[in-house]
Amino acid sequence: MEIKRIENLSNEDWLQLGSFGYKSTQKYELTKEETQGSFSMHLTLTNLDNIYEKEELNSTDDLKRYEEIIKMGFSYGLYISGSLIALALVEPQHWNNTMMIWHFQVNEKYIRKGYGRLLINKVNEIAKENGFRAITLETQNTNVPAIHFYMQCGYQIEGIDVSLYTNNDSHNEEIALYMRKKID
Repeated sequence: MEIKRIENLSNEDWLQLGSFGYKSTQKYELTKEETQGSFSMHLTLTNLDNIYEKEELNSTDDLKRYEEIIKMGFSYGLYISGSLIALALVEPQHWNNTMMIWHFQVNEKYIRKGYGRLLINKVNEIAKENGFRAITLETQNTNVPAIHFYMQCGYQIEGIDVSLYTNNDSHNEEIALYMRKKID
């Protein structure tokens, strides 16, 4: 097992990572109250009647953007026997002295075996070595396995965007959760 900086990603690398997506039997349901004198948002973990399944595909624009992020020198991969099995694409955000994880993926055959934690710990270490004050990432309220993983790694929910994916949150559809780990 080796964690090393990613210099480039081939189509074969993406294939080795497998499909990108998740399944969840729960979601964090959002309720919000807004009056002239106050505003509050509350997330409650709820069980779903059916498994929520999402498979994401990287568009050509995504892949071009990832290539630019990789050139910045903060993206890492975890390799077993020369095969890429986990990936963290990370962009420095110099304007606020943070790092942004744009894409974090572990091949489904290697999930819940500690490899994701090893990789996220490497990202945390790189952030600290380079003097960044925090690491930020975005996930969805429906991706409860990822939320719980990031929480176990010291990340906290610090932001909610109810219209990142759709302009209609009246049915409490998928919403964006921003999580952050402050670096000491």
